[in-house]
Amino acid sequence: MRHRHCLATAFLCALISLFSLFTSAAIAADIPVISTAELKKKMDAKETMVLADALSSIEHKEKAIQGSINIPSSKVKGNPNLPADKNTLLVFYCLGPKCGKSKMAAKVAQTLGYSNIMIYDEGLPAWMQNGYPVTKAANYPNIELTRLTPQQLNDMAKSVTILDIRDAKHKESGRLAGAIEIDMDDLEEKHSTIPRNKKVVVIDHAAKQVVVAAKFLSMNGFKDLAALDGGMMAWVAAGLPVSK
Repeated sequence: MRHRHCLATAFLCALISLFSLFTSAAIAADIPVISTAELKKKMDAKETMVLADALSSIEHKEKAIQGSINIPSSKVKGNPNLPADKNTLLVFYCLGPKCGKSKMAAKVAQTLGYSNIMIYDEGLPAWMQNGYPVTKAANYPNIELTRLTPQQLNDMAKSVTILDIRDAKHKESGRLAGAIEIDMDDLEEKHSTIPRNKKVVVIDHAAKQVVVAAKFLSMNGFKDLAALDGGMMAWVAAGLPVSK
């Protein structure tokens, strides 16, 4: 029975992730995509535009396309970095085709009345592969981050502080009981609320954001840090308990 439950839970998590990818693509289907070459041409020509990084402020400060500003996908509405003229070309990017943040941000901007929106779907990885300029606003320390298996974290859960940095959509696959939930987009503002008397174990969706989050926490005085290897996807796949 336990094996069947594990398989069913893992299948549900994979289904939610797949649905999220299709949903992100669908909601942005009417928003045009701009290629790396086209974006570089516009920037070299100094065309009027706003290039917006849809990742968190922590990630933006670590590395961003030169000339871009930060509008996290969860903070588009009311963001002071949005152009006053809603006809201004507004281009959102994040970490490539598998990253849905740029699509989500673009869709919100569209609902706010912005009429000239594009998505740079190839994102930061393609920009860097072409050797185009990036900026770095923060010097996060290099750290040796301990990786815990789902079972290891489950065994020590009561003796550590679990920090869940996933966004609301990814939390739909389940939550960890007792975890402190701070969206990555809010971590820079709210990290001071995290207890420092225990090891802090950072978890995200697929272990893609935990390193930069841990570097940021280390820079701000957190000494005992670890991460869930494989993220919440690995936890669910292991059949370990989740709550809704």
